[in-house]
Amino acid sequence: MSELARGSCFCGAVSVTTPRPLGRPVNCHCGECRRLSGAAFSTWLTLPLAQAVIANPEGLSHFGPTANLQRAFCKTCGSHVFTLDARLPDALGCPAGLFEGEAMEPPAKDYFLEDRAAWHRPPA
Repeated sequence: MSELARGSCFCGAVSVTTPRPLGRPVNCHCGECRRLSGAAFSTWLTLPLAQAVIANPEGLSHFGPTANLQRAFCKTCGSHVFTLDARLPDALGCPAGLFEGEAMEPPAKDYFLEDRAAWHRPPA
């Protein structure tokens, strides 16, 4: 069995465990991700849903911003823990920041750059 990577919300009430190594994250600049994170973009890891284990799922609150998306947040601290997308049924999208201290490569790609914050200039 491979070693496991563990990510958690800010308060530690909810965690996600998945086999290492973690894949390369991506940056999403869409308006929804910007509003969700309060930043210029969100950095995401895509995990295999079948291998991800959510500890304390009762500690989550869910929000469906679109017909395809279901977002889960910690009820205690409000951290965004994961997103399920009906168009990607085998994937669990997790904010990369949940996996603080875990080894991961730099983001592989930036998505929706055409929607980026007007003040943000990604490196060339």
